[in-house]
Amino acid sequence: MSLTTTQVQPKVTVETPIGRPPSPPRAHHLALRIFLIAAGAAFVVLSIIALVRWWKEAHTAPRYITAPVVYGDVQASVQETGTVNPVDEVQVGTQVSGTIASIAADFNDTVRKGQVLAVIDPTSFQDAATQAQGQLSAATANALQMQANVTSAQANVLKAKSQLALSQRTLGRDRQLVAGGYISQSQFDTDSAANDANVQAAAGAAAGLDVARDQLAAAQAQVNSARAQLESANYNLERTVIRSPIDGIVVSRNVSVGQTVAASFQTPTLYVLATTLQNMQIDTSVGEADVGELSVGQSATITVPAYPNVNFQGVVKQIRINPIVTNNVVTYDAIIAVGDVTGRLKPGMTANVAIHIASRRHVLTVPTAALLYRPAQGPSSGANVAGTAVAGAPGSRTTIWVLRGGKPVPLTAIIGPSDDTKVEIRNGELRAGDQVILGTRQQQAPRTINGFGPARG
Repeated sequence: MSLTTTQVQPKVTVETPIGRPPSPPRAHHLALRIFLIAAGAAFVVLSIIALVRWWKEAHTAPRYITAPVVYGDVQASVQETGTVNPVDEVQVGTQVSGTIASIAADFNDTVRKGQVLAVIDPTSFQDAATQAQGQLSAATANALQMQANVTSAQANVLKAKSQLALSQRTLGRDRQLVAGGYISQSQFDTDSAANDANVQAAAGAAAGLDVARDQLAAAQAQVNSARAQLESANYNLERTVIRSPIDGIVVSRNVSVGQTVAASFQTPTLYVLATTLQNMQIDTSVGEADVGELSVGQSATITVPAYPNVNFQGVVKQIRINPIVTNNVVTYDAIIAVGDVTGRLKPGMTANVAIHIASRRHVLTVPTAALLYRPAQGPSSGANVAGTAVAGAPGSRTTIWVLRGGKPVPLTAIIGPSDDTKVEIRNGELRAGDQVILGTRQQQAPRTINGFGPARG
């Protein structure tokens, strides 16, 4: 019987060297760990990219400037500038030339009609009047002499007619006597010659009377001429005293004592008078685009730089149809009557005039800037109001953009009058409370480095 000896070997643990493939369970856990790490890194990268994109969009997206649609009052007006002038202004001149001898009225003086304003040296005019008076006296004396000559000529005519009548009767008797032989033929011839002489004398007397009458007419004409010269001289003498033609106030005095004025070709202006400074008018120039909105009787508000906090009230008095063309620009004069019992308005002041052409109470309104907004076509910076002006006359149809859900939405509306701040909405899709877009405020995208975050420094 053989014996089998079994030798028990001790258990030895052998470690796997580095670089040798692990056992299957340990490889699975390592792959899972690597996947989780890669997924986490990808999530972080995507989160950073999304954050950067959100940050950029938040700083470049347009920020809309909006205003609500509300009910309000609209006072439409035409804004113009003009000059303050007196309603009635008179320029006082002179019809004669000479040297100013005295001044009787000065600036701001109140004068009455007929009151002496100034006196021109009357010496030469007095001499002319005296000379004209002498010529009239001489002409009058000559006319009286001619009248006497006419009277004498008339007497001569009567005498000649009497002698002619006597000689004619004598000649008639002589014809009978010579036929009966009572007188000689020589006596008849003598009486006949005397009759012929009387005929000539009568004709000569009549001619002399005609001449005397003509001379009298000429003398009377000389009298009339001398009288007219005297009246002219006296008229000029009276015009050396400059008098006020109206009741009013002296606005301007353009002469001084000793100054020579010449009225040869153009009447010089010595004074400018105004009837009153309590009733004034504003002369404005209205463009042809606005003149169709004006009508006589419309109210107006006037301000002047001298009293910036005072509103003067006026009325459109006249719209003149005469066009004024300056550099191809057509304007029309509109006269605004304004009362000022305090006398604060002075001639020549610059006036700002607002002529009220329409008034609306408690109507739907939007700011006028809403009529101008259009969405921008490209990126921009700062405050932006895009598009072209679309504001038109009352009754025009336009598009207004409102903000709904953060997005601009166009709505159609029919506009009414505007006061340059807000405009009436007569009809359309707008409702009270809608937020109309006035413009956008955008910011430039910040500078980035490789698309990740803003650059510093």
